[in-house]
Amino acid sequence: MIIRKGRNSVKTTARFETKFRLSQSHYYQVRNELLGAPMEADIYSREQAYLIRSLYFDDGDYQAYRDNLAGAWGRVKLRIRTYLPYPNDRLSVELKSKKGGLTIKHSTFISFAWYEHFMTDYRFPVNNNPVLIEFERQVLLNNLRPKVIVQYHRHGFRSRRSGDLRITFDHGVCSMWSKELFPANCFFRQHMPGNVVLEIKHTGRQPLWVRDLVQKQGLHWIANSKYAQSIERARPDVFYPALAQTGFASQRDSGKLISQHKFRMRGENL
Repeated sequence: MIIRKGRNSVKTTARFETKFRLSQSHYYQVRNELLGAPMEADIYSREQAYLIRSLYFDDGDYQAYRDNLAGAWGRVKLRIRTYLPYPNDRLSVELKSKKGGLTIKHSTFISFAWYEHFMTDYRFPVNNNPVLIEFERQVLLNNLRPKVIVQYHRHGFRSRRSGDLRITFDHGVCSMWSKELFPANCFFRQHMPGNVVLEIKHTGRQPLWVRDLVQKQGLHWIANSKYAQSIERARPDVFYPALAQTGFASQRDSGKLISQHKFRMRGENL
């Protein structure tokens, strides 16, 4: 379900999301089969994949990250998103909550000037936009601060028959520790080199042909939180507290300890 309200362009979506991880060769198999289905590339993917970069907020204890791992009911993530790698006036302010298998997202667009204003003292200019009001309230109440940016390129497909089915492929998921959406220097770390994340998003029952495609292609559901993965790479001491005692001896040592701990991705994508 998608609801848009008023001149403030507040958008609310409530849908179920299922994630799968594909190798590059498997991606082409699934995509080719999808092209024969009642789907079409969305308006942003007709020429090529489009960029998505998100700046995530969390508190000093990384409660949003921990809630994600615990699968907490009603957990909320706050982020500011851009679709261009440079400052622009179409930045999306988003609050995403998870209630069981249902993902609810409230979003609205702001200009770069409003983004800069917010980042100075975590207050937006005076407004009556409910998304901006709640975003600001959550940041101030819970002492949230920007932690990481996550970036990838997306191919999106939508149903020709109805607007409640969307299928996306995310390529080159990577992240970096950052306190801003447009850092002067970007040093991204790949999450799963050579892998593609497939997401099936729908508001009602999955169409039968989608379930048949999943079964035919041997797809298996995975827990895939891009934010959780970014924290586990940027701050492994949060994921594996024993690293804090090592003082981050080296990135190589951190990787070894995490491997010994049987490092694996957890949480649901928000």
